[in-house]
Amino acid sequence: MSPLFRQTLSVALFCVLTGGADGSVGAQELAPPSQEEVEAARSAPLFASHDLLELTIEADFQTLKKEDRSRDSREERPAVLRWSDPGGAAGSQEIQLRTRGNFRLSRRNCDFPPLRLNVKKGATKGTLFEGQDKLKLVVTCKLGQSYWEQYVLLEYMAYRTLNVLTDRSLRVRLASVTYVDTSGKDDPFTRLAFLIEQDETMALRNNARIIEWTAGQLDPRLLDQRSAILMDTYQYMIGNTDWSGVEMHNMILIRTWEEVPYTIPYDFDFSGLVNARYATPDPSLSISRVRQRLFRGFCPGDVNRPQAEYDAVYALFREKKDEIYQMWRSLEGLDEDRLKDTLKYFDEFYETIDDPGRIESRMMRHCRRLGD
Repeated sequence: MSPLFRQTLSVALFCVLTGGADGSVGAQELAPPSQEEVEAARSAPLFASHDLLELTIEADFQTLKKEDRSRDSREERPAVLRWSDPGGAAGSQEIQLRTRGNFRLSRRNCDFPPLRLNVKKGATKGTLFEGQDKLKLVVTCKLGQSYWEQYVLLEYMAYRTLNVLTDRSLRVRLASVTYVDTSGKDDPFTRLAFLIEQDETMALRNNARIIEWTAGQLDPRLLDQRSAILMDTYQYMIGNTDWSGVEMHNMILIRTWEEVPYTIPYDFDFSGLVNARYATPDPSLSISRVRQRLFRGFCPGDVNRPQAEYDAVYALFREKKDEIYQMWRSLEGLDEDRLKDTLKYFDEFYETIDDPGRIESRMMRHCRRLGD
């Protein structure tokens, strides 16, 4: 991409976002983070460790589970959060709790909804939750069979796998969470869950700001191309089709002050890697089950993506292969059969990117063209 073309596209992005002719409002909204903000985000203790976190949440879960779970009716409810970790850090805080999500929010799909923890940012200084504010908690969808906890572990590791490939990704922290129903109607129970780093913190770690994209389709030529190829290839690796970098579905858009924007994916429970019982592919796609991979990225040579950029991304995946596999093998709690199945699934991915013929037949025959 020529510097002039990149500058033109960048100005176009600001104008679409703000409606301003000169982009001045957009520039003001995207003022570069201060060094203090960047350092605080990078040093936040909650996601600095992968040790299992012990959490207790005390709340009126009876009322929370029975409330109308439509998107417009969710409200925050008082709760108490208690925590401890293997390093000896412990504490408690009054928080606000509410349900969140889309598919998993529906009572038809999940017994227990995903949660958002709103901690009191000013009261966390010097604690494990210093610098945190609104945190997503991914919980067990159903409270019966153990495989529901396996799904939690698999999705948690999907985030961890992307962390190995790039810092432009959301960090996660695995937790054993005990839920105490203060109404007294339900007995306490404990299940695995994981916390997801706030979007804003992830952006600040990368010296960037969040762009709230509400302007329709995003022109893929705006993006950093190598990063976009990496994300497309990663989604193919884990067998995820529940995303769009054009419609900004399950994507966060960030931008550094000096550079072009980046897309950051989230929400991987519909991926073939997790292979949840409730997950189905979009009927418009040419696959019948989520375990089937389908490359949904753009074609080499299109949207200013030369073949050399794809080759560089494939090289990165090969470079990180051993680290990724070792990370999976060291995870406690994942069933042995699921581990073997996951590594075999990854083996198939690596067999593809190691063979130009397979890249062409398995991936690029389905790649997208600008305007598709």
